[in-house]
Amino acid sequence: MTGTRERYAAYAERIGPVSPSYAAWARSVDDDLVALLDTLPAQQRQPELVFAVARRLGADPSDPGALRALGREARPALVTALTTATVQANDPRRLGPVVPVLQALAAASAQAGDPRPLGLVDAGAAAGLCSIPDRVTLDHVVAGSPDAGRAPSRTLHPGARGRDVRSGARSDRVRVHTAVAEPSVHLTVEASGTLPEPSGTPIRIGARVALDPNPIDLAEPGAFDRLVETVPPEATDRTALMREAARATLAVPPVRIRGTLPGDVDRALDALPDGVRPVVLTTGTLVYVPGPDRQRVVDRLRERGVHWVALERTGILRGVAATLPDDVDPADPDAFATVSLDGVALAVCDPFGVRVRWFRRPGA
Repeated sequence: MTGTRERYAAYAERIGPVSPSYAAWARSVDDDLVALLDTLPAQQRQPELVFAVARRLGADPSDPGALRALGREARPALVTALTTATVQANDPRRLGPVVPVLQALAAASAQAGDPRPLGLVDAGAAAGLCSIPDRVTLDHVVAGSPDAGRAPSRTLHPGARGRDVRSGARSDRVRVHTAVAEPSVHLTVEASGTLPEPSGTPIRIGARVALDPNPIDLAEPGAFDRLVETVPPEATDRTALMREAARATLAVPPVRIRGTLPGDVDRALDALPDGVRPVVLTTGTLVYVPGPDRQRVVDRLRERGVHWVALERTGILRGVAATLPDDVDPADPDAFATVSLDGVALAVCDPFGVRVRWFRRPGA
């Protein structure tokens, strides 16, 4: 297993381009701090978790020595806080790769004459910022096109290719899904490969259940501030997007259930009302489930006969990994996560879901 110092060195390398302050904190870890962290379970030593707790205890990320000082001067408080803390960053960008999959399920229902809306169980929901796929307006930008990397812009109508309303030039931006109501969030994904065909069918959700060991109620004072503690201070655009997602979630709040996988998946599914089509969504959840229990989750969902849409770390599920193309390299940052439907891989993407390579169309 990678040692704590190596873990933080690797994190510094990865986070440096987007957060110099967090990279500096990761590089500042000395022998004393390593010894402190090594008294904790591996799960409680995650850099994101340690940095969030440090900020909660008053450490200033702009001071490269603040983390080391906290470990030296407030050791008991830091250990106590880390013992029970959890990572709940809840990044709504992860909806970008899963919205086309849920839209394909909605379209299949419509084509089959099934009027039922989806009943969504967001497993590992935190505050439920990924419980709002119907409140997402999603654009695909073809990888390598002039539009790649540009800010979101309006398109003429759902699924339209054509003139960019800002510059009058041809655009490779495609409106894949339009939010069914406001407030909503707008996501742009750089897509390549066998792209899903925009169907124009909106995602309709009739009920939402948020399953989490420590579900966050965004209506509580200070809840959003606690949620963004894990976000690097330089990532102001990410915080702004999370704030928009929080507004949308508050407009259609899920039923919150305190529980874990696999033990409480039945309780979450049973909380859905009659008249909906059950779908379980996991976005970066199963990496926190002990290895043997991951397959139990998959087996139970199959036994229940419900759809399972997942965005999970590439390779952690053998059955899903077996359906990947041979040229997918799990070490490639753009293949960090796998998008799958009912255990069949459809695409791979970067950790944040903003660059997606599709190799199967959902529902095809």
